[in-house]
Amino acid sequence: MSQFELLEILRDQYPSTTAAVHNLVQKASELRLARENRVWIDFHGSNKATVAFENAMWEALLWAARETGETSAERLLKFMANFLAQFALACPRWNNTLPEVADHLFNATEREDSLLVDAVDQVSGEQLVVRRIGRARLEKHSGIISKNSG
Repeated sequence: MSQFELLEILRDQYPSTTAAVHNLVQKASELRLARENRVWIDFHGSNKATVAFENAMWEALLWAARETGETSAERLLKFMANFLAQFALACPRWNNTLPEVADHLFNATEREDSLLVDAVDQVSGEQLVVRRIGRARLEKHSGIISKNSG
């Protein structure tokens, strides 16, 4: 199987996660270059490259949680580790930035306010809202049908 075919499989199974991880790897590359060249652009008290990288990590975790339906931070971590490994096989030119991504991902699990827990919680909340809206629409629709049939 070619690298492109592997990337197509990932994209077909998890389109938004694939796009978010691609962006994440690009931001990791920018962060690595900023560190190597000692380019520190202040962005509200933080390094702009670091902020962009952390935002990209958050987006990747959110999309992974949405597309997999994971409700456990531990399973989301395992999915992301596997997904990153598959992504590295499909895009070997990005291999030099994937250690940075993996390190950040694993460090994120050790913090008290884990990004993985936050991502799972946010997606669970989103799904709850969607279910409530769907239920409200169904009840409204059922009420309209009952009125029309009576």
